[in-house]
Amino acid sequence: FKDGPDMTVPHMGWNDMSAARDGDPLLAGLAPGQQAYFVHSYFAPVTEDTIATCDYGVPFAAMVHRGNLYGCQFHPERSSAVGKRVLENFLAVA
Repeated sequence: FKDGPDMTVPHMGWNDMSAARDGDPLLAGLAPGQQAYFVHSYFAPVTEDTIATCDYGVPFAAMVHRGNLYGCQFHPERSSAVGKRVLENFLAVA
């Protein structure tokens, strides 16, 4: 990320997520626009592996899924009910 007049780096705090791919098991039970807690200076670009996105001056991949690999850019352990649901979803696909 680059510092700008309306944003600081690192990106710290709550941010809305949007599903980029419907029906992915890691997104089960998550409503559109739910927030997760982020702490990061770097971001992954949105690709065909992106299942959820966020925007912080630029859109970025908040969650990814390829084959049997899943990942999230945010901290599920700090993301309250959304993080709890993501962790439950990780366990369900494991």
